[in-house]
Amino acid sequence: MSMKQRIKVAHIVNHVGPAGKEKGIIKLVDHQDDRIFDIHIVVLNHISYPDALKLERFKLNLLEIPPGNQILKTARYLSKIFREEDYHIIHTHSWGTLVEGVLGAKLAGSPVVIHGEHGSFPDGFPQRVMQNVVWRLADRILSVSGILADKLAETIGFPRGRMEVILNGVDETLFFPDPDLRKDFRERFDFAEDDFIIGAIGRLFPVKNYPMLFRAVRLMKDRGVRFKVAIVGGGVGDMEDVAKELIDELEIGDHIHMLGFQKEVNTMLNGFDVFTLTSFSEGCSNVIQEAMFAGRPVVATRVGGNPELVTHNETGFLVESDNHEQLADRFMDLLANPDMRRRFGEKGRERGLANFSLNKMVQLYSRAYLEEYRRKTGKPLPPGSEEILADKAIQPPSSRPEKILRD
Repeated sequence: MSMKQRIKVAHIVNHVGPAGKEKGIIKLVDHQDDRIFDIHIVVLNHISYPDALKLERFKLNLLEIPPGNQILKTARYLSKIFREEDYHIIHTHSWGTLVEGVLGAKLAGSPVVIHGEHGSFPDGFPQRVMQNVVWRLADRILSVSGILADKLAETIGFPRGRMEVILNGVDETLFFPDPDLRKDFRERFDFAEDDFIIGAIGRLFPVKNYPMLFRAVRLMKDRGVRFKVAIVGGGVGDMEDVAKELIDELEIGDHIHMLGFQKEVNTMLNGFDVFTLTSFSEGCSNVIQEAMFAGRPVVATRVGGNPELVTHNETGFLVESDNHEQLADRFMDLLANPDMRRRFGEKGRERGLANFSLNKMVQLYSRAYLEEYRRKTGKPLPPGSEEILADKAIQPPSSRPEKILRD
């Protein structure tokens, strides 16, 4: 099979940026075998932080469709693109591309339609009905978390047996513990070597529930302990101003350091003593996984797929959603116990390497694509496909020294 006879795949996304869902898609596209797959990313709305993502490596089609209720118009437009490009597989992602993407694929006669769910989803009655109907038009429904799949099946009324779970994966060559990176971080942002730093990475967006973190900071300040909080991430709309107003109201500005968007995520993680995620909702958090690979103990809310990642009291702590008292208590436990921090970090990295490798994630998506392509078209598969279907393409974690991985 020549390069022109590869399986042609289109990922349909609302936007591309450094958020979890989009990062997961980009990792997948970047690491699938290009001798087998020819993969494009169709972006309905916009791209943010393009320089940070090195998007020149990818085949992107930016449509810039204005927001609004124009489902049928968008579906017809997408069907035209799908026919012109002659895609074999259409892979839609989350509610934002579900209806338009699946209908567009059906109108275009695309052989395979796959839909993936990544976390938050609308649960109003009309949306539940629509999701139930449109999911049944897809050949495969994927979820990034088993807990998310259970919740979707229960809420939407869709058969759980038709949902397949593929957890996100981390590239171990990009995320690893390194004391030199810790030093770099603290020098760059003027932190002392012995500062206890609680770190958070994520957009200043309501679902991330930063107010929970801020209220925990106020409690810890009242207890008179020495600590710092570093927040890595840009604001969405006026969210940065809203966050700063609450910080001023709680009088915790002396503890909070807003570092903005940063490209070097592994450096940020190595600079922290503890990583925290206080979201109301998560699918399979890329940044929790990355923190584990970097050897950081994690304190996260017990929501979405977080319990599938963090083993409570072994690799970190799980706290109840929006319970800032619990959050402060767990921070205090880790602050007072360096041995616990070291032990949780080591266990977290071990767990990450064993369960959340990028190779495994890519393998499972590739196998899903190949199985559906063969089932729906009956055509021969490209060379190398049988090894993927036989699970022979998963590589063990690299044994190279972590210091070499940094270079």
